[in-house]
Amino acid sequence: MSVNMKTHWDNVAAWYDNHLENSNDSYQEKVIAPNLTRILEIKKGQNILDLACGQGYFSRLVKEKGAIVSGVDLSKDLIDLAKQRSTNIEYVVAPAHQTKLKKDYFDTIFTVLAFENIKNIDEVMLEIKRILKKDGKFVLVMLHPAFRIPQHSDWGFDENKSVQYRRIDRYLSETKIDIEQNPFKSKGKSTVTFHRSLQWYMKIFKKNGFVISSIEEWISHKKSQKGKRQIAEDIARKEFPMFLVLELKKF
Repeated sequence: MSVNMKTHWDNVAAWYDNHLENSNDSYQEKVIAPNLTRILEIKKGQNILDLACGQGYFSRLVKEKGAIVSGVDLSKDLIDLAKQRSTNIEYVVAPAHQTKLKKDYFDTIFTVLAFENIKNIDEVMLEIKRILKKDGKFVLVMLHPAFRIPQHSDWGFDENKSVQYRRIDRYLSETKIDIEQNPFKSKGKSTVTFHRSLQWYMKIFKKNGFVISSIEEWISHKKSQKGKRQIAEDIARKEFPMFLVLELKKF
């Protein structure tokens, strides 16, 4: 695969960069960043890879903790933005399944909200296994596949019980979904996401020599505005996690 090819994330690179860098209330900043740096257990001098790094938002956070950081992404436009924001991180334009990085090199590899956008996860896991040290770990942050299925899950409200609930229209089927990004300003520009069940992921991990060593589920930080549904909405937000986080190790 040519690393010069245009990807669907090149179409929304500028919007995505602005969303992460200039929002003061994003999930990336309020939920993922503090929890990710905690679960990575970063030690000074560790070799850490941000796989599917985008414009390097999380790469820079990990670098600040003293690690030696590399970032890989297929989108040249996002990598160009990453290089503009940081000159002390090695960024590479490459597909996640063919990074061409050193074998058995990284202490830790992590990816944030990217596996949902990658088609060939089987090949990606093989590449992660190749470049990860024997005692290294892979940390995967994704939208919770049991509760957050784009276009196939939503909130509902039971007026009789005053209960906010989560409606799931489909779950087990692997599904390809087109997502329009920032539709009011980037009309016609979209990305592709893939929904897979937990069972699907477990089979892929086992097939490629990985075992899950830790699981966390992270909730939204947001609060509802005052109104008759406020209490029910805030309870539901704490009960239905937004993100699933897996720590995997080679066996």
